[in-house]
Order: sequence, then structure tokens, then C-alpha cells
Amino acid sequence: MIQIASEVDSWEDAIKKAAEPLIKKNYINQHYVQAMIKSVKKLGPYIVIAPGIAIAHARPEEGVMKMGISLLKIDHCIPFSDNGHHVSLVFVLAALDSTSHLNILSKLAEVLSDDERMSQIKNASSVDQILQVV
Repeated sequence: MIQIASEVDSWEDAIKKAAEPLIKKNYINQHYVQAMIKSVKKLGPYIVIAPGIAIAHARPEEGVMKMGISLLKIDHCIPFSDNGHHVSLVFVLAALDSTSHLNILSKLAEVLSDDERMSQIKNASSVDQILQVV
């Protein structure tokens, strides 16, 4: 459930676009997407976990039907705040509860902490290239 976009208009659009594969496969519903956006508006860019990387999520009861994760790679960074939180990789995490997704997060952390793999992802021009890295 990986997509590449040359650009998006805003961080809200990035979250919506990143969530599309999860919606199409009935992992989440539209309410979950709105809940993710609402959380960032209320709490700030807390989903920006590292330079260039955001993991959007909301509470499971906001519209998660199945556990999953998706990725949107954006060719041009977009601001998530006025304070320099620019992002080019937007993950959407759909968790069913507070623990079942920890294995996914552990594997994701492994990839995100590997500079070589991150460089390959950021420089990838196709979904297949990203899939080879992850």
C-alpha cells in the first residue's frame, strides 16, 4: 500500500492521499481520516517523528476495521507546521488496539533507523523500488 506523488497541496491532502489505499481495502473509513487531521490541528505536528517523516494515526475506535499501514512518498517536502516540520514520507497507521500494531512499528523503526535504506526510499522513483527496500 505504497504510493508516490510528485506533490500535494497541503499536509491535510497528504494524509488523505496516504490513507486512500487503506480506505479502498476497507482497513479504515473516512471518519478515521478526519480524526487524524483533527488531531494534528488540535495537538500540532506530533506525528512528525523525525525529519521528513510523519506517522499519521488516530484512535482505533475512530474508524479502524483492520490493522494496516500505508506510505505516501512525496517528491517535494510539504510543511506540517510553521516551525520547519517538512515531510516527504507520510505513513498512515491503522491500529485495532494499543498493542497489536507494535510489531509493525518495530519493523518500521528498523527501516527508519537505517540511513542507507532511508536514502533508497527517498530517492526511489517507483513503488517497486520502495518495496525492494522495505
